[in-house]
Amino acid sequence: MNQFPQQRLLSCMILLAAISMLIHVGATAGVAEDRVTYRPSGSLRPITMVGDIIDSTGRELQMMTLNGNPQRISADDIITIKTHYDPSHLAGIEAYTAGRLEDAASYFITAYDREPREWVDREIAAWLVRCRLQQGDLASAIASFRSIINTDPYSRHWGIAPLVWSPMSISESVRKSVRSMLVSSRNGERLLAASILLFDGVSGKLAERELNDLASDPNPRISKLARAQLWRVAIAKSQVTENILQGWRDQIELLPEPLRPGPQYLLGRGYAHLGEPRLAAAEFLKLTIIYTNHEALTSRATLEAAQAIERTGLTHEADLLYRELLIRFPTTSESTIAREKLAENRTDSINSNSE
Repeated sequence: MNQFPQQRLLSCMILLAAISMLIHVGATAGVAEDRVTYRPSGSLRPITMVGDIIDSTGRELQMMTLNGNPQRISADDIITIKTHYDPSHLAGIEAYTAGRLEDAASYFITAYDREPREWVDREIAAWLVRCRLQQGDLASAIASFRSIINTDPYSRHWGIAPLVWSPMSISESVRKSVRSMLVSSRNGERLLAASILLFDGVSGKLAERELNDLASDPNPRISKLARAQLWRVAIAKSQVTENILQGWRDQIELLPEPLRPGPQYLLGRGYAHLGEPRLAAAEFLKLTIIYTNHEALTSRATLEAAQAIERTGLTHEADLLYRELLIRFPTTSESTIAREKLAENRTDSINSNSE
């Protein structure tokens, strides 16, 4: 009499177990949305792998494939990474693209708090660095960048590091806050501090020694940027010649493209120091046109290119660059200078025509 209810109960339990397994598999498939396309060294065809990205650093990407196999891919081989992002992350990118930097920063902070994946947190922190550098908030840019390199010293974001390349006003509070970093056990932090304090009245000599030491660091990103930072000393001491600048150009061509903006800017400064405005403008314009990933420095380089061109008497061409600044970087201090120069040149043109 009880056989049929027991069989029905057993069947129901089997059915529930099957449904539970399907739900689990479905959930796993839903989470495993990451797609990595890469080209292994020596291969002609790219490969696309699907699964869950466990971590992604400047050296390698670790992934668990759909069949449960762990994989490691060299960062140099990666072509594209596609993953899912929090809506606030996407809203931040949209606001940043539209030039609404404060809105973008607010969205990115929200996304950072919500995001459980450390490797995506580093991506968000990189966006925050770009926002803060354009806003002139060096202290916040340093804090965000430290959060990147403290978990990924070989980060691919070193090209936007808050290093000092162009002349800027650095508050005493920022100087004070980074002095302890000059003796940090983390070489990335030492590089940041040495760059900021290079011409500091208290710590400048120590900072220069640190840069010389870091120039032989085993991390190639740190060593190459440290060597380029020392070019600032050569410019300040008028130790720049045509041969030296050619050597700088050769070194820049050996750098990965994301690391080139800062050194490229200094090459332009070197030619400006030699009284070669046309050559200086040509080097500055490489940031305007090619090495655009460091927006704050691109803004500065575009301004100096326009000023160099104007010194050669090509006022119309200079005005085109000033207008470019207003369009691309409307919130920067460089755009304020550009607006003033355009008004000044317009007045001079009107006065000249009236004569």
